[in-house]
Parts: sequence; C-alpha cells; structure tokens
Amino acid sequence: MKHHRLAYAAAAALLVLGAAVRGAAAPTNSPAGVEELRKQFEATIREVQRQAMEAAKVNRQRYTAGLVALEEALQASGSQLSAMLAVRAERTRFEQSGDIPASALSENLPAVRKLQDNWRALTAASPRDQAQKIVAASERYLQSLALLQKELAARHDAPGVEEVKAEKERLLGNNRVREALALLQTAAPPPANPPPSTPVKPPEPPPVAAAPAVLELGGYKFYPPGKEPPKKDLRFQHMEFPSSDQRSAQFFYDLRVSVTSDKSDVSVTHSSTYYSVSRTKSGSIATIPRITLSSKNRELPEGCKMVIEYFSQPPGRANDLRREKVEHIPLPPLARTRSYTVDGKGISLYKSESSSTYSGRSGWGREFYGLIISVFDAKNILLYQQCTPSAVAVQCGTKPVEATKTWSNE
Repeated sequence: MKHHRLAYAAAAALLVLGAAVRGAAAPTNSPAGVEELRKQFEATIREVQRQAMEAAKVNRQRYTAGLVALEEALQASGSQLSAMLAVRAERTRFEQSGDIPASALSENLPAVRKLQDNWRALTAASPRDQAQKIVAASERYLQSLALLQKELAARHDAPGVEEVKAEKERLLGNNRVREALALLQTAAPPPANPPPSTPVKPPEPPPVAAAPAVLELGGYKFYPPGKEPPKKDLRFQHMEFPSSDQRSAQFFYDLRVSVTSDKSDVSVTHSSTYYSVSRTKSGSIATIPRITLSSKNRELPEGCKMVIEYFSQPPGRANDLRREKVEHIPLPPLARTRSYTVDGKGISLYKSESSSTYSGRSGWGREFYGLIISVFDAKNILLYQQCTPSAVAVQCGTKPVEATKTWSNE
C-alpha cells in the first residue's frame, strides 16, 4: 500500500513538472520590435528594387534576342538584305543607348515595330508596378507598427510607444515612399467603366508649329532623339545611384550617358640602344560625354541645370582619385515623356606611358576615371543624380559644386 502511495506521488510530481516545462517553452504572441520590423521593411524594399532591375535586364535581353531571331529568319528566307541591315542597325543602336525613343520606332518593318512596342509597354509599366509594391509594403509596415504600439501601450511601456511613433513619422517622411505614392496618384489609370456620354465630333485642331530641330542655350546644343550628330567610338557608361534615396528619382527622370575619346594629340615614339628597345606614348586625351536626359512622369521646369563632375586618376593606379573638372550646363524646360541629348565640353588630360625591355613600364600624368551627373532646379534643389563607377559615390553631394573656371589641362 505504501508502495502505491509513493508511485502516485511521483506521477503527480511529473505532471506538475511537465506542465511547468510546457508553460516555459510556449511561444509568446507579442509582436516583433521596431528594429526587427524596420529590417523586414527595408529587406522588402530592396527586393522590390532588385526585381525591377532584373525585369529591366530581362526585357533588354528579350528584345535583343528577338532582333537576333528576326535577322536569322530574314537571312534564311533570302532576298532580304535591306531588311537584315535595318534589323542589325537597330540592334547596334539599342545596345549603345539601351532605350527606344519615339524617333527610333520602325516604320517599314512591322516585325521590328512589334518588338519595339512590346518593350516600350513593359518599360512604361515598370515604374508604376514598382511604386505599387513600395506603397503596399509601406501600408503593411504601418499596420505592424500600429499593432506594436497597441501592445506596448497595454504594457505601459512609454519609451517603446514613443519609439514606434518616431518610426512612423520617419516612414511617412521617407522620400522613396512619398515619390511612389505621388506616381500612383499622378499616373492613375482611367476608370474601367466610364459613364456613357454622347459622342461629339471634336473641332479641328489648330495647326501646330514644328518644334525646332535643335535648341541652343548657354553655348550648348540640345538635340531631339535621333537628331544628334554622329560620334565615333561612343562607349556606353553604366550609371549607378549613389544612395537608395536617389533611386526613387528613376520614376520621374532617366539618364543615358556615353563617352568618346579624342586621341588625335597622342604620339608614339620608338627608340633603341644596344641594351634595350623603348616605346613612349604621350599626349593629351580629350574625353567628351554625350548625355540623353528623359522625363518620364514629371516635367523638368525652367531654370534647371546639369552639373558634371569629372574624375581622374594616374595611369594604372586607383588610389589617387581626384575631381578634375566641374561643368555646369543650363537646361531648357523638358515636358513629360520628352527627351533631348546634349554633349558636354569634357576634359583634356595629359599622360605619358613608356615601356622598355630594360627598365619595364612606367607612366605619369592623369587619365579619365569617372563622372557624377546631377540635375538641380532653379533653387539648387537636387532632382536627380547618378555616377560611374561606384567608387565615386562617396564624392556625391546634395548641393552643386562650383564650376571650374578654366578648361585648360593642369
């Protein structure tokens, strides 16, 4: 009998202990903290931006692949040399510019025009799709913050409540979120079922005066897309945003940048002695940028300017970066969905490089390294900024750098 009472007592103790362990291991239902919620939100925004960049890359690849397939089909059919050359010219143009302006739309090849229309439709929809995702993520974030604030208030955690309120204010003042919301509001599609109305024949539109082929302002010429003079050896520059805040400006404007180099002043000399053979290449190399500025969903007002910062480094070294020149270009107004192309004055840098079978290689002088291109309004408020390569991003500022007064090589 005593043995049974001990067994019952041991079983009861085990039950109590098991309940205690289960209670200690049970997960809490309290919401995540501010820091964790912020990390989740920022991770979501980065993923949205990554998806947009990946989609743009896929669209470019699909368009190029479509042109390649069309060229091969024309080759196989025979008697299509003219069309093949036109398709190849369009592929070369697109690979250099990365864009399809209205002036580049094909009028004679329906197959090319279909590919172009599809690319333009996908590209036009991308900013709005990205903005919708950013706004949706922001709304979910605000909802999570509201739940957290309610939980903290129930626990009488006054400092925690204030931290949540501060985070909410930070989100509501975030430029990326505000720009995304503004894009959705300004670019909202028409209602699916508009109210019926009696069709009225519109009056004949007045004749529209042809826009000038070229605008001139402050010593610079601004060309409509496709009207700029040809330049040899244009090298497309991959421009990057210096910060996540600046990335939101891609909803409203776009920059396409290429550079060309003039090496006509460079000379090469050879010499030889009993001990060695030497070769020296020296002279000034002029680097000139060609910039196409496009307005997507916001006009560029009167009085804006473009600031180009040129950077150099010694030949073969990347540890002596220097802002070499600063150029200010006054900009004419730019209406929505319009573009123009302008050539900068560029920089001319002298360098000398020698190679010898006796002493090896040596060099001195400076060579072009990269650019920062910024657009400011009449009050010097930064509207858009990109740079290349990413190493010069640390030099980016929100105020215009004073223009260099002289353009002679130092």
